[in-house]
Amino acid sequence: MFPHFEKDRRAGTSDIRPSSPAFNESSTGRGRRSLAPLPNLVTSTTTQSVVILGGGPAGLTAAYRLARLGYRVTIIDRRPLLGGARTSEDLCDAPEPFTILGCHHATQALLHSLHPHPQQPAEAEIPLEFRLHDDSLVHYPHTWFPAPLHTWVNLLRFSGIPWKERWRLASWVEQLWEGDEQLPADLEQRTADEWLASIEQSARTRRVVWNPLARWLTGNDLSTMSADAFVTSMRPLFLRTRSDSRISVVQDSLLTCFVQPITETLTQVGATILCNAEATQLRYERDHISGVLLRDGSLVQADWYVAALSPLQLTPLLPERWLTRYAYFQQLTELLSVDSTILRVHAEQPCATPRLVLLNDTSFHSVLATAATPDRTSFSLITTDSQFAQARPDSNLDIAIPDLLRSLGLLMPESRIASTGRRTIPGSILSLRPGTKLHRPIQCSPIANLLVAGAWTDTGWPPNLESAIVSGDRCADAIAAR
Repeated sequence: MFPHFEKDRRAGTSDIRPSSPAFNESSTGRGRRSLAPLPNLVTSTTTQSVVILGGGPAGLTAAYRLARLGYRVTIIDRRPLLGGARTSEDLCDAPEPFTILGCHHATQALLHSLHPHPQQPAEAEIPLEFRLHDDSLVHYPHTWFPAPLHTWVNLLRFSGIPWKERWRLASWVEQLWEGDEQLPADLEQRTADEWLASIEQSARTRRVVWNPLARWLTGNDLSTMSADAFVTSMRPLFLRTRSDSRISVVQDSLLTCFVQPITETLTQVGATILCNAEATQLRYERDHISGVLLRDGSLVQADWYVAALSPLQLTPLLPERWLTRYAYFQQLTELLSVDSTILRVHAEQPCATPRLVLLNDTSFHSVLATAATPDRTSFSLITTDSQFAQARPDSNLDIAIPDLLRSLGLLMPESRIASTGRRTIPGSILSLRPGTKLHRPIQCSPIANLLVAGAWTDTGWPPNLESAIVSGDRCADAIAAR
């Protein structure tokens, strides 16, 4: 099944330390079992080898990059399919379109690498719409002036903010460009809401414009996130080049665009994919990882280890000695996250163009409307309100959501709801409360052969798909450079 492992075993170079025979479920077919025992499905160290814990976007990016560089890669994931919590395990589900920003250069580069022209997934550029206090919708302008002039012109043309506030904000941004104004040094210690009030953004503008933007980009509210996190999330989209401010919706899902092509590449180069396999402990010798112990008793060994797990999943695997000795690992316990829920509504009506609307005064952060079929529209709504994850299918929420869509003019009065569904993603939103920036770790840990990847690590981005891919790239670069 994996001939290169059989060859290594006969040559006596295997690093397998089984404590008991075990079998692994196939990564390509749930419910099927491989005839090869798990101890035979680990990386060999005849060449540089890497074990990657976690098959989400960060782990897959690192695995893809390293496999293409010739490393012997083993990727271990406790789920039956790769892709992480954001990927639906039900392949019968309709695709979940997602948005990519023009400033997400790492995501764009990976997408182009996986899908050479002209096999690129279909993308459509969409405007950013805001719901105002009177339920009307307003677009954020997209002008063709060169940077940074386009930012200044767009602010002045944006009718979602009262004229006097627009002028004050545009003048303040101009002073930043010219060096006459500086951002405060204490942004990480202040909330975004407090800081915006200090630059004369009214409560109404913070509620209608800035809070919906913060929730869409980070999942956090202005009242709880740091001002530094707010500025960091806004700068790439609004204060860089015109192309960076572009917002595109990809009609295919993350599974189709990223997970499946990366999995195919890993299989082609002989990488090992262990799904339904859970790591229980990182074995170590001094300050060096010697192996990963799986729940079935198998020990997986390699030269390098990449932990592409959440802080809550990583901390229990670490030796107690490291948790007490290194501040790098101690700070992981300071990172907090909350669940998010995606609600999908399919309506029997055509969708001429995709639309993205940011919401205020509601539990939902945004709604994305796309064409599921020529005569059916799919609406995706995101929330961190736990009541939507726990609600029964026949609850009043299934009435409230269509009413919301109709009030926005997205759902026609006569359109029939064909189906609804919800999916909760545990721990998908990292809290960016003041002080969190200091606790987000860099990818290189104090342990020489251990790197840490994930959207929650320190990448210079809010915790999103771009951050996850950047972290995976950095782990691959760090290993390749040594």
